[in-house]
Amino acid sequence: MDIAYLKKAALVCGLVLAAWAITPAVQAENKGGQNDGCCCSGNSCCCGNGCGASASNQATPATSGRASGINRADLDTSVDLHQDFYHYAIGGWQKANPIPSDQARWGTFTILADNNTKLLHEILEDAAKSPKSSLEEKLGTFYKSGLDEKAIEAAGVTPLKDDLEPINSITDLKTLQKVLVECHNLGLNPYFSLDSAQDDKDSTRQIATIWQSGLGLPERDYYTRQDERSKELRSQYVKFVENLFKLSGFSAQKAKAAAQHVMDIETRLAKASLPAAEMRDPQKMYHLMHQEGLTKLTPSLDWSTYYKGIGIAQPKDINVTVPEFMQAVNVLLSDRSLLEAHKDYLRWNLIRSAAPYLSKDLEQCHFDFYSKTLRGTKVMKPRWKRVTDVVSSLVDQGMGQLYVQRAFPPESKKRVQDMVENIKAYMAEDIPRLDWMSETTKKAALEKLSLLKAKIGYPDVPRDYSKLEIGTSYYDNMRNAMRFEKRRSLGKIGQPVDPNDWYMPAHMVNAYYAPSDNEIVFPAGILQPPFFDPRSDDAANYGGIGTVIGHEISHGFDDQGAQYDGHGNLRNWWTKEDKVKFDKLTKGVEDQFSSYTVQGQHLNGKLVLGESIADLSGLALSFGAYQHSLNGGAGEVIDGFTPAQRFFLNYAKVWAINISPEMEKLQINTDPHPTANWRVNGPLSNNTDFFKAFDIKEGDAMCRPVDKRNKIW
Repeated sequence: MDIAYLKKAALVCGLVLAAWAITPAVQAENKGGQNDGCCCSGNSCCCGNGCGASASNQATPATSGRASGINRADLDTSVDLHQDFYHYAIGGWQKANPIPSDQARWGTFTILADNNTKLLHEILEDAAKSPKSSLEEKLGTFYKSGLDEKAIEAAGVTPLKDDLEPINSITDLKTLQKVLVECHNLGLNPYFSLDSAQDDKDSTRQIATIWQSGLGLPERDYYTRQDERSKELRSQYVKFVENLFKLSGFSAQKAKAAAQHVMDIETRLAKASLPAAEMRDPQKMYHLMHQEGLTKLTPSLDWSTYYKGIGIAQPKDINVTVPEFMQAVNVLLSDRSLLEAHKDYLRWNLIRSAAPYLSKDLEQCHFDFYSKTLRGTKVMKPRWKRVTDVVSSLVDQGMGQLYVQRAFPPESKKRVQDMVENIKAYMAEDIPRLDWMSETTKKAALEKLSLLKAKIGYPDVPRDYSKLEIGTSYYDNMRNAMRFEKRRSLGKIGQPVDPNDWYMPAHMVNAYYAPSDNEIVFPAGILQPPFFDPRSDDAANYGGIGTVIGHEISHGFDDQGAQYDGHGNLRNWWTKEDKVKFDKLTKGVEDQFSSYTVQGQHLNGKLVLGESIADLSGLALSFGAYQHSLNGGAGEVIDGFTPAQRFFLNYAKVWAINISPEMEKLQINTDPHPTANWRVNGPLSNNTDFFKAFDIKEGDAMCRPVDKRNKIW
């Protein structure tokens, strides 16, 4: 499993693992004298086969001057919404939006991300031609170096050979560990990763934290599953490793042996790794110790040399998230008989990370496995897109600074801030009404809610990139950017937490909740239609960005976030009886999502539990806050849809997607988010407001039996 994912999962709860214009509404299609959609008159609507076809012509016209936010062309009225609301709501969109050949999935998030990439490309083109600041000069130069294919092809694998030389010089386990330090300095994570993170039980400070790492396949179970597909994938992976070794200058015989060494080392690491679902439990991931404890756990590792090599003083406290994993690493690094295997494994980490930045044959080989085989992507993106993605990823906060100057009007920030406060206020009114929670725990929940902070748009304090070195070599620029970020992160160890720090750049189409900060963050990149449109009325916006806001707030009260108090500390604030009730409620959500299948495989309800709770609760909170904002009014019918219908239809539109079978399989194996259809149909099948809006009845697939409905917040 990629360490970036693990660290992000440990720190934040994100919305996903990316602009479209609202087109004029069209009249609903009538079939056989009946309307499969909804017929509205005044402020009441009928949904289903029993509705008269002419009622939609009597809809009350909008008087607010705002658009409905709903495009009827997105619907597929041949689908019975009572049985499958997701495909009813976005089936038309799916037919009109096939997956481009350079994508593995194509949906609301990816379309926005693709549009953002085009804007970032314009920014980089301008920066390359006429930079207006030191930051723009660095970004423009980095971008130009990536477009210089002639220089990249001429260099071939020479830059890689220079970095491989220290590995070639390894003669014993002592020199092996010195080279391991250099790999970590490059931002690579063979064997394990050591970096900074907030102390879960003292959120005011940054401490050294060690995570399990070192795998080339997506996560641990890819190495252990015994089904035929998994066996075949492992065989393809070994062949891919062998091919990339050969392209890097190794003989066929050496490449074959090296590939098997890599697989052997990674399999041992995988078997020692904690499953992804268990890593969601912060208590299981907290093992604070002093250096004496770490030395006792891993006596084969020379930590004094390691700390000196990565440029930090010996940490006072270290959180070893998975001690059993580090014990396995200790055994591996003490085995002299594995010296050649270790060297090949370190070479592989370097080669794998380098391939996308070197000549075409290495880049293509890397793409063929990680994008084509694992994700189902047919062709590479154009080079300008690939380079733009690299620069905006490796110098992400710098790109975000330039992005918001062009793409984020201040009035959007104010309107979203008002929605945040409205949803928080509604939750503050709703918590006292909960019938399963005692007054003592309600008081603590309200305190946590009152302390919750929100960041919207972009960081108030720009990140300083003055020490980032950028030159003419694309490969060197990549390495320098990774070193810069690693040094920046390691430099936080032992320091107070910076309240201005963001874990996502402004251009990212995503959002997150950070439990150790008790804060929700909404980058400017997501504040676009269909999530947020200043032209649309509030119903659609609450169904879009409102549910995102509710989702992120709810993460503070999901099975993971509920273990942290209002100050971000891992501390129990529940009475014993209430915690038992809460665990029973969350088990109901886990069981619901475990019952869903995708490609014949059940979802891992424990893995997706936090996101499913956030979807379920965020939906309810946003709808309640929207109703509250009407101050007792009914709202307008616009384009034939009631406010409630617009809310739920736009909620579904947020999750509109087409996805390759390979990417979908990767998601259900590795992603803590359910697949899009279940992110819509799953929560909605518990929601009584949704039932009323679309005339959903007992017995309909979209209506869970009363005794099985899930509601927490």
